[in-house]
Amino acid sequence: MSTPTALSLQKKSDWQPCGVDHVAVYGTLRAGGVNEIARLRPGIISTGRTTLTGTLHDLGWYPGLIFQGTQQVLAEVYPLDHALEQVLDGYEGIWPQNTGEYTKRIVTLPVALTSGSTQMMALLVYEALPATVQQAPMIAASDWLAWHQGRGVPSGSTAA
Repeated sequence: MSTPTALSLQKKSDWQPCGVDHVAVYGTLRAGGVNEIARLRPGIISTGRTTLTGTLHDLGWYPGLIFQGTQQVLAEVYPLDHALEQVLDGYEGIWPQNTGEYTKRIVTLPVALTSGSTQMMALLVYEALPATVQQAPMIAASDWLAWHQGRGVPSGSTAA
């Protein structure tokens, strides 16, 4: 457990939203994952899918993606409001206490919408910090959820 810091003592009013309306999730928050986003927001409907480019790492029962590399990683896109973003920041260890595992990145990517069309969208992505993945093995799969489920690894209860 982390030692409390001044950041962990901040009030909810100290939290700041990222300013975008959608989040791209590539790990346990995907539909069918142990922490699927629908558990946080019942009734939420995916806007579509996108591909993130970087390097995917195995952090045990959840992944870490860094935006360095050329690997294509499947992500689901969901609508994002301030309340959901604040909950996600908690899951990813960014707020109210920053655990130093992930950071928030805004990327603009084409999203294959569920309606069949494609649209460029600004997306929030939780990117693993380099120190988080430094010793973690790389995953040679574009779909982390299928890869993880195929391994038969027990899932945990929080994260990416």
